[in-house]
Amino acid sequence: MAGKQKKAIVSALNLPEDVFLGEMLLFFTGSTSAVVENYRSILFFSDGVLKIAGKSTRLTITGKELSIEYYDREQLKVTGQIESAQFSLV
Repeated sequence: MAGKQKKAIVSALNLPEDVFLGEMLLFFTGSTSAVVENYRSILFFSDGVLKIAGKSTRLTITGKELSIEYYDREQLKVTGQIESAQFSLV
C-alpha cells in the first residue's frame, strides 16, 4: 500500500500514527531531558550531538554534556543541556 494511502486510512480511522506508521515520538522535560520512542538505531553519539534513525526520518539532538541515560528496543532517554532537535527525511 502506498504511503499516502496508508496515512489517509490511518487518519480517517483516527488510529495512532506513531503505532501504525512507525513514526518517532519525542517528549521533552524542559531543556534537560528528552525521551525518543519508536527509533530504529543510534547513528552517532558524542557529548554534543545525538543522531538517531527512524523508519523514514532522522533526528538530530544537539546540546552540551549530553548523555544517554538509558535505551532499549523501544525508547531512549537523553539528558544534558538540550539546545535543539531537528528532524530530516531519509
